[in-house]
Amino acid sequence: MTKRPPNKFIAPIVIAGITAGFFVSAYKFVFAKPKPAEQQLKQDLAEQSPQKNDEK
Repeated sequence: MTKRPPNKFIAPIVIAGITAGFFVSAYKFVFAKPKPAEQQLKQDLAEQSPQKNDEK
């Protein structure tokens, strides 16, 4: 068997694709997760507010 050199066209594209996928996943993990949590918190507060007003 002869050892072939890596393809100089496809290898950088594969590496760039993997890197881009990593960055997209990291972005989604860091920035997309807090938004639903904030919305849930606002909904919980909105549901509790009328109850507090009814008790007074």
